[in-house]
Amino acid sequence: MRERNGFTLIELLVVIAVIALLLAILMPALRKAKGQAQMAACSAQLRQFGLAWNQYADDNDGFNIEYAPSSQWATGGFWFYQLGPYFSAKQFAKAQGDTRSGVLKILRCPAARVWSNRYNDSSPLYGAHDLAWQWRSQVGAQGREEVHEGSYTLNGWMQNLSAERKSAYAAEWVRNYYFKYDDARGESPLISDGGWVDAWPDNPHVAETHMFLDLKGSGIPGGTYRMSPNQLTRILLERHGRGINILFKATHVQRISLEKVCQYKWHRYFTPVAELELP
Repeated sequence: MRERNGFTLIELLVVIAVIALLLAILMPALRKAKGQAQMAACSAQLRQFGLAWNQYADDNDGFNIEYAPSSQWATGGFWFYQLGPYFSAKQFAKAQGDTRSGVLKILRCPAARVWSNRYNDSSPLYGAHDLAWQWRSQVGAQGREEVHEGSYTLNGWMQNLSAERKSAYAAEWVRNYYFKYDDARGESPLISDGGWVDAWPDNPHVAETHMFLDLKGSGIPGGTYRMSPNQLTRILLERHGRGINILFKATHVQRISLEKVCQYKWHRYFTPVAELELP
């Protein structure tokens, strides 16, 4: 009789079962390794912004950047475009309407994917724990569309306000700002992971925060993820496990657990809280 070469059905099932078991064992480790790699890349990108901010202050009499008024959002006035010239020429180059080149490329954490659907809402598209924020604007008489997309959030208290903006705000609110770079402590947060382009974290009122809090974020305007009056919800997102990367004024970046984000002085009169009570 002629011998048959091949596997029996039982042998194939055993092999498949072994492969499935190995995958079940390895997948959590692979996901963890991927998350750590994304967090490391995010940290490196944020540090580049920190070095750029330091150089900007040196060139501007020690003052911080000024967050752009809405009239300049479509013309390169955002805080990240102001820091752009301090990156390499390749990084600073901003292709019109391209959300993934130049300074915008390193404005997005690898753990935050870009929006796949076209912007079709009158409101901005806020980010989520795994999703970048997005703002689209019309530029020029032809109405050319320009996209601003990222996953990092400016600490709004770290900026130098124009005289016009100072006069528009209440005096006690203006006093919270760090106008000069050197006035802030080394552990003052500059930029962090977040769900919108900026945030003004104020002294935390836990009950108020819980009204708006969603540590995952819905990523849609008007959804569960809203902009709380104290704006802590813009940065309380589980992007790197149960934590976010924060760039500090001393140009170091550190992953901070969400419960610990309020232990730092976000503005001059911020009352640090050792640990937030979060769901």
